[in-house]
Amino acid sequence: MPDSESSPSFKPGRVYNRREDLHGHYGGQRQGGISTPADRDLIFLFTSAAGQEYGYKDEFRPDGIFWYTGEGQEGDMEMTRGNQSIRDHQEDGKRLHLFEALGEGQVRYIGRATYLDHHWEDRPDAYGEMRSAVVFELAVEPTEDQDRDDVEEQVEESGGSNQRWWTRPQGELRALALQESTSSVSEEEARQRSYQRSKAVQIYVKKRADGICEGCGKEAPFVTPQERPYLETHHVRRVSDGGPDHPRWVIALCPNCHRRVHHGQDGETYNEQLGKKLGKIELSPSS
Repeated sequence: MPDSESSPSFKPGRVYNRREDLHGHYGGQRQGGISTPADRDLIFLFTSAAGQEYGYKDEFRPDGIFWYTGEGQEGDMEMTRGNQSIRDHQEDGKRLHLFEALGEGQVRYIGRATYLDHHWEDRPDAYGEMRSAVVFELAVEPTEDQDRDDVEEQVEESGGSNQRWWTRPQGELRALALQESTSSVSEEEARQRSYQRSKAVQIYVKKRADGICEGCGKEAPFVTPQERPYLETHHVRRVSDGGPDHPRWVIALCPNCHRRVHHGQDGETYNEQLGKKLGKIELSPSS
């Protein structure tokens, strides 16, 4: 049985030493992209841009789902060992923790991931020979807020259905933002709900701000090609730290205020102030 005391609380965006901070405390394979510590309720996943030349192309898709390539350096991949552990992690009572490799043993925590589905693609192996590779489709809890804004801009630029989201009434957006996930739905429904909730929260919060930064109170610095004031969404409480993907914990900021939170000397204090502001904003009649 998994050790109930082995569930760590990693901070999204923080850099860790893979060997000392992760394997030194929790065990698991020190090499490779999938590490399965024994007798622990967790699985470590590592992604790296350097793996693309070997067919390991991992990426966030425009719908917000993260595609993660399975393990196996040569020949067709198989649904065994680490690959099977990803597919069955919920049934086995284990949590997926996704990290980005930075080099020299350093990794940045992206967030908690949940298996939704997988598919097979033709990818080159370590020797350049084409083979069948498994690609996992993962829902990843919000971490770097800018990633979410980048995804939204990609959808808009590609001429997707983003415009229809912006024309939805605020009440409808809020209802979608508050819908709860449930384990009783199919994988496809879970994927759709995750996407809808994420998109609804983004747009609801930006429409709530009405072109004014909810941090400094100034107008958005510029207007997008879609003729909308440019603001970025920021989670004052991460999902991994107990803050749900909920309008109460998501604020619309100008780029300057957003960078202040993540890189300013007073970032943590400023983030606390934003949380208090959000409490008043969400309690106001107009929200």
